[in-house]
Amino acid sequence: MKRNKNSALILSVLLSLTLLLSACSAGGTNAGSNTSQTTTNVTATSAANADTAGEASTRTISTVTGDVVVPAEPKRIVVLYMLGDAVALGIKPIGISEVYDGAAFSEQLEGVESLGHWNEANPEAVMVLDPDLIIANSEDNYRMLKDIAPTVLIPADQISTEERIKKLGEVFGKEKEAQGLLDSFQSKVEESKEKLRTAGLLDKTITIVEGGNKEMLVIESKEYGRGSQIVYDYLGMKAPEIIQQKIDKTKTVESEMVSMEVLPQFMGDYVLRSSWEGMDDLSEHAVWSSLAAVKAGHVIAADFGLFYYTDLYSLNTQLDVITNALLATTSSK
Repeated sequence: MKRNKNSALILSVLLSLTLLLSACSAGGTNAGSNTSQTTTNVTATSAANADTAGEASTRTISTVTGDVVVPAEPKRIVVLYMLGDAVALGIKPIGISEVYDGAAFSEQLEGVESLGHWNEANPEAVMVLDPDLIIANSEDNYRMLKDIAPTVLIPADQISTEERIKKLGEVFGKEKEAQGLLDSFQSKVEESKEKLRTAGLLDKTITIVEGGNKEMLVIESKEYGRGSQIVYDYLGMKAPEIIQQKIDKTKTVESEMVSMEVLPQFMGDYVLRSSWEGMDDLSEHAVWSSLAAVKAGHVIAADFGLFYYTDLYSLNTQLDVITNALLATTSSK
């Protein structure tokens, strides 16, 4: 009887140990499963976060050449022609097309790598700069540079200033700044128009010319540069009828080369003449000296480097120069 009790006790202990080991084994398996599941969840979350971060680091921009994926915060930007627009938006490029002497933004871009004429950028020179974003202004430049870095083509000569600034604001992630610049500029335009209206100048005719002793280039559109945007578009001043008829009909860049003999037919109350160092001196030219605008002292010198560009930064300065020059002709009487 004693032996039977001991056997039963031993059997009970062995049974308990077996159950305990089974439980531990099952627990270990579940623990391993839980650890594996946790690791999987963490990995999936990390991947999702990485995808989100990747999306946040770029933006897709709709352009005339299709969608372009650009950096959300580009650091190494190459800009061609639209230099003053970039400056106005607070962008400091690492590479730019050449800047003419007298440009409104010359000081802000001093020391920045020049890549040649705006329509002949050197692809090798651009590649050396290792840009992360390129702003091109022509199809030729776009084709040459698009494989170097994300390249956005903005055909500056085919769209309005407002459209161009808004698109650049989108590309740079500065939409609010772009709209603010446009609003500020328009307010300045209205102030200038009111000053000219009060002075009795807003309804005067004005001709924009460029040239020398033998012939003159006469600007016949609102999109040519040389001050045409400010005079004929923003200020709304008119040209003599022979020019105004063409301005009213065209939406493109237009001009006409005329001889000095017929130039008087194209002359308005005021003349805006492109000027540069070494240009022809017309002070002794018989035809030029006979023009009513010249005799009245109504010739405004338009520095070529300043008036060549049509970016918003340059337009701001051109507006000041033209408005002040026109007002000066009345205050001097």
